[in-house]
Amino acid sequence: MSPLILLLVAAAPTLAFTLDEARDAAVEGSLSVERARASVAAAEADALLALASGLPAITAYGSASTGAGLTSFGFPRPAQNQGAIGLRGSAVLLSPSLWAGAAAARRSVEGQEAMLQWAMVEARRQATVTYPATVGAQARAEAWRRSAQDAQAAADAAASLVNAGLRPASELTRLRAELASAEAEALAAEGDAIALCASLQGLMRAEITGVCTLSPTSLGPPEVAEVDTHPALVASEAALAAAEARRTGATLGLGPTVTASGNVARFSVTGVEPGVGWSAGVEATQPLFAGGQGVAERRGATAALDAATLELAQAEQDLTVALAAAQANHRAAQASAEARRVALDAAEDAFADVDARYTAGLVSLTDWLDARRARDAAAVSLAVAESALGAALAELEASLGVY
Repeated sequence: MSPLILLLVAAAPTLAFTLDEARDAAVEGSLSVERARASVAAAEADALLALASGLPAITAYGSASTGAGLTSFGFPRPAQNQGAIGLRGSAVLLSPSLWAGAAAARRSVEGQEAMLQWAMVEARRQATVTYPATVGAQARAEAWRRSAQDAQAAADAAASLVNAGLRPASELTRLRAELASAEAEALAAEGDAIALCASLQGLMRAEITGVCTLSPTSLGPPEVAEVDTHPALVASEAALAAAEARRTGATLGLGPTVTASGNVARFSVTGVEPGVGWSAGVEATQPLFAGGQGVAERRGATAALDAATLELAQAEQDLTVALAAAQANHRAAQASAEARRVALDAAEDAFADVDARYTAGLVSLTDWLDARRARDAAAVSLAVAESALGAALAELEASLGVY
């Protein structure tokens, strides 16, 4: 792909970016990508928490107590002090619902990772759209500035001829009106270029000055995605897998849970020699009745699974439609841009011929204005077409999952 140079003019030394560098900066550092990375980190923490709840746990503890009372004959019993310090451990031996929940959390991580890739695709798309659009706005401004310069030169020449009585004053009035119109169009295009440049700088996380100096580029064919499956589909598939795991967990919640626990401590009791004791055991629990909670959970999990299945089908359909439309639009944009390049070349040649003849007094001012307007319209039309080609390329690459 031909390089597109971007100069960000600011108080700091000027920085230069190619189109690919602008894309890379957006993909790596845009705010949307950073938010997606934070979501991945949060999902990983949730998955670790879901898994950790079923792993062995060891707790250190200490206790102290005192008490007194009466004997069976009503005599006061001496105060008795007790103390212990030790370790307590536990582990889940069997909990299918817990394991299913951990699997669902892991699938959620995979989904968030796919959403991160999708955020990168979108950031690259925005950079690919905004970069040529900025070039196009500057090209439009340049075309109108050139038009204003031509109108100014023609007005200056006409003023001398009007003063000499060789041309009517109406010609000078028309030229000045054309000059004012061209300057207004140039200012509008320059405003668009500033806004687009600021948007691009924000996307790249660069200092926002609104001042960019760009050179034209020729956008090449779409790049090939590095992944076989579009990130949007990967995210939908991960959401479906997570929903399946949650439904499994809701079903297995009816089954038993088995935990093992152990305790070892050094104890001290008044009147008893201090020593070390331990205990170990296994506990099994089996839900019998929960007021319909299990039924509600299974129904909710099944409904979520059905929704995830439909969302995956919808994502597949949307991507198929988007790819077909993007390919057609890209072909049309390429043809349109090429046709407008040819039209601009023809309009420039025609204006050069009419301008020479107008200077020699062989054609009227109306002919000269018509030729100049045709040239300017062709230049603006080409700038718009090339911006549209950049947008079409961006949509095609996004539909392919390029980032």
